[in-house]
Amino acid sequence: MDTEDMVRGALRDEVARVEVADWSAGPVRAHVRRQRRGRRAAVGASAAAAVLAAVAGTGAVLSAQGGDRAVGPVSSASSAPLVPAEPAPEAVVVEPGQQLPLGRPDWWMQLKDQEICLHDAPAYGSGPGCAGSSWASDATGISAKYLGVPPQYGEALYNLVYHGPGKVARMTMELDGRAYWATVVSLPGSPGYAAGYVWGPAFKASDDAKADPFQGIRLVAYDAGGTVLAVKTPSS
Repeated sequence: MDTEDMVRGALRDEVARVEVADWSAGPVRAHVRRQRRGRRAAVGASAAAAVLAAVAGTGAVLSAQGGDRAVGPVSSASSAPLVPAEPAPEAVVVEPGQQLPLGRPDWWMQLKDQEICLHDAPAYGSGPGCAGSSWASDATGISAKYLGVPPQYGEALYNLVYHGPGKVARMTMELDGRAYWATVVSLPGSPGYAAGYVWGPAFKASDDAKADPFQGIRLVAYDAGGTVLAVKTPSS
């Protein structure tokens, strides 16, 4: 037997002579559990601090993983914007005066220098013409136009407009706790504004002129990096 074998044998003999009392096992296990809980709590607190630090920044960042999710800074006055679960539609660039189909027969849009022109089937059918919406050159923020589809008013077209600094890459409309992507449409270069359109539920079941089509709606515009450029609740 060499020296190494002798040392190993002596260590095994010492271990065999050590007895752990039954009363000591429970407290030892409890102490270990407390240490583990403490480590988990510390890790959780660090993660929460990191999230709060990120949310406290000046810009809200877009996240679209796993359903309608809140993003951006949360205030006591309003909840954070929601993001649809599905991917955002591709942004579209059109030439001035070009007719862009809107996904329904006899519905199309034109963009001009300071005007958005909508051709809707109930008003024009297959004929020419469209209604233009203009804005002041110093106007900023996001707004929308509502076009219900008679006779059942089962759906409506929501036409969003952002006018201001930054370049819009995505727009959303929130309605009844659900977020919808709007297809972003813009002119080449930097015209200073962008339009968007989305088909969603109609707000009224009749031609009641007193009905508010924007009650409870929220509009949000994002740039390509996911920073919020504008948020607005038109009825507020």
